[in-house]
Order: sequence, then structure tokens, then C-alpha cells
Amino acid sequence: MTRQNDASEQQAGSGSAVPSRALSARRALLVLALLGSVSCGGDDTTGPGAPHDVDVAAGATAIVAIVNPVVNTPHTTGVPDVLGDARDGITVTATPGDSDVTADGVAVVGVPPGGIELAVSRASLSHTVEAEGDVVDAPIAFSGSAAAFFDNTPIRYAVNEASGAIFLDPSVPLAELEGHLAEDDRIVVLRPGRYVGSITITGKGTLLYGEEFLERAVVIDGSITAAGEEVRLRGLTITGDLISRGNNFGISFSLVRGNVSITGNAGAFVRNVFCGDTVVPSSNATLLDNHGVAPLEALPPILCD
Repeated sequence: MTRQNDASEQQAGSGSAVPSRALSARRALLVLALLGSVSCGGDDTTGPGAPHDVDVAAGATAIVAIVNPVVNTPHTTGVPDVLGDARDGITVTATPGDSDVTADGVAVVGVPPGGIELAVSRASLSHTVEAEGDVVDAPIAFSGSAAAFFDNTPIRYAVNEASGAIFLDPSVPLAELEGHLAEDDRIVVLRPGRYVGSITITGKGTLLYGEEFLERAVVIDGSITAAGEEVRLRGLTITGDLISRGNNFGISFSLVRGNVSITGNAGAFVRNVFCGDTVVPSSNATLLDNHGVAPLEALPPILCD
């Protein structure tokens, strides 16, 4: 069951050519969306409604294009008038950078930092990649001849040590992890593994990012409570519940097996699977391609069993 949070507050979000050898090396770091899905190790999640998801290797700089995502019913930040229906077989090319073809609406292109022209078939968009190691989730409306980003996107993840990210593995004590997550603007990247225990995030502008989501490699064996403002999550499998009380919360490419209660306003929610009862914002929130939220109430098989 999906319910909307009807709170009334508002807080709106918003190069030289790369040598071909460098592009090949950069592309080799990317794990593309053409093969994987968010299943439970080895389980078959093929069939209608099974989302094929994406991960990017640590250190790679990439744009993850999500073309013509399904607009969830609680989405309130507007829909570009160029939104179309086509999702598969669309060529996405970054100049400078790589090229990829969408599968289930997703393409991953390696890019350098700096100004990028992103061509979706014959349509073109401009974006600036701020730093080496950035991963950028970019939901795009595409009519066949024109393209536009959705509001509150693209979403930047500055997951590189040079950008201040810290990298932790499952040996980290829970108290130490929560200590980092109490720091404002802290970027925490979790290495693959199972992190046992429920986590509370109290910092403002904190990012918790899981590596190798294609393999469901980062599992939080517990619940997550985001008590701070502007907290963001990406690439996590959460076995328990997800609770957020602050405004401008965001989550992308994640699986929550328990219940979801997001009671703040605004934020961006992209390409998730929410298995339990779900409360999401209805004020200034961008909600795209989320299973468990209307009109995608049907959940992919196996994932939520």
C-alpha cells in the first residue's frame, strides 16, 4: 500500500576530446545495465516489472541516463512535455565521452569532468560533470526529437576520495559508521558486504552510497532512520524499514524490504523497489521508476519475498 505524505511545507531541490584509449579504459570500469537485475543472488527476476539496474565501479566517472522513466503518481515536480514511451534501444552518447544503448530505459556512459553534450538519439542536452569520480543519475524525458531533464535532477554522487568521500567495509563498528553519518555533508561509500545493525543518520547533507548494487553487494541487515535534512542514499539493500523525517531526502537504485515512511517534503526518488507499506512525499517530490508506488504497485518477483 502506498500513501502520500500530505505535509504542506515546501522546499524545492533542483574539455578537450578524450583519447579513444582513455575512453576504452574508462568504459571498462563500468558495469552496464544490459545484464543485471536486482534479484536475490541467483534468483530469477525476469518478466514484466523486473527492473534492470545499474552499478558503476568505484573510481569511474559516469552518467547513468534513465530515459522516459515511469512517473509515479505522487510525483509533484512537473513532467517535461517531451516525455515519450520509448525506453529500449535508444543510443545515448556523451561528447566527450562514451556511448551506450538503453536497456529497460537505462544507459551508462563514461565521461570526463567538465562540460558534456549528452545526445539522446538526435536530441541534445548539456551538463557539467563537476569532478573525477562523480556518478550522475539523470532521468530524461525523450520524445524522439527533443529531450529534457526532470526537475530535481540530475543527481550528483561525489563518490571519490578527492571529493572527500570515505570508504568503509563491513568490519567497521556500527558506532564508528554512525559517527561519520552524524557529520554534515559527509560522503560515506560502503564496500561490498553485510552491515549488521540498524543505522541512524543525523548529519545534514549526508550521502550513504553502496558499491556494486548489481550484485546486491551492500546489505544493511537492519533498518535505516534518516533524522537529518537532505540525506541521500544510493545502491543499498535494506532488510528492515526506511524512515526519514527531514526535508529533501533522496534515494536511488535501492531495495527496501520493510516499510518506508518518508514524512519530510521534497527530494528525489529514482529507480527503487519498496516492498512494504510506503509513505512518500506529495510536496515538491520527484518520484520516477519506483516499484511499490503507483502506478507500479506490482513488485518484481522474488525481491520482496
